[in-house]
Amino acid sequence: MATATAPAPGDGRKGPGVPHPATERAVAGRRRRQMPLVVVGALLVLGCALAFADASLRVGGGGDVLVVAQPVAAGEVLTAGDLHGVRLSLSGGVATVPASEEQVVVGQPAAVPLAAGTVLTRADIGAGSLVGAGSDVVAVALKPGAYPPALAPGNRVEVVPVPASSGAGSGPSAAASPLSAVVLALQAPSATSGSPGVVSLVVAKADAAEVASLAAAGEVAIVQVGTGG
Repeated sequence: MATATAPAPGDGRKGPGVPHPATERAVAGRRRRQMPLVVVGALLVLGCALAFADASLRVGGGGDVLVVAQPVAAGEVLTAGDLHGVRLSLSGGVATVPASEEQVVVGQPAAVPLAAGTVLTRADIGAGSLVGAGSDVVAVALKPGAYPPALAPGNRVEVVPVPASSGAGSGPSAAASPLSAVVLALQAPSATSGSPGVVSLVVAKADAAEVASLAAAGEVAIVQVGTGG
């Protein structure tokens, strides 16, 4: 006959694979202590990520920069309507123009044709690059009244032949037509000496000789072309 063996008196031990209550309490305690460390670590990682993003934005030239709002032709004077500010993050090598300098840029000529949506750079402003291949610069001496007083570098103009008062159609302007040009520089006439003003014009190479001839004969006037012209 089989004999049942009574279990041994309790000694606080349990069978294999069954954790001791004291062990369970210790593990739970360690977990509770580790939770704040996990939260602190996550916050540190998030803070570092935000700091890196902010630093990248500053180093990358992030901020409000000027962007071309509508097409602008080379030599055309920039107006407030041609530009607007946009917040962008660009590489440090791009010489963008901050939106805070809009008032400085307005009134200056575009050095190159500008398409709408183009980020404005320092190289896009100015009249120096207007003299390219196929162009020449001709200086024209003009008395007050022979050009608009508000004429400025970058303005598009027409060189209009004006017959001399003593001539009757026999001078250089007899068969000449208006010629397109862009103002490169302007030296205003002296109020004391009475000397004429000097306008440096960028003209097509094929027109340079004719403009110089008209200027030498004093048979020229400057007409500013409107922005829609």
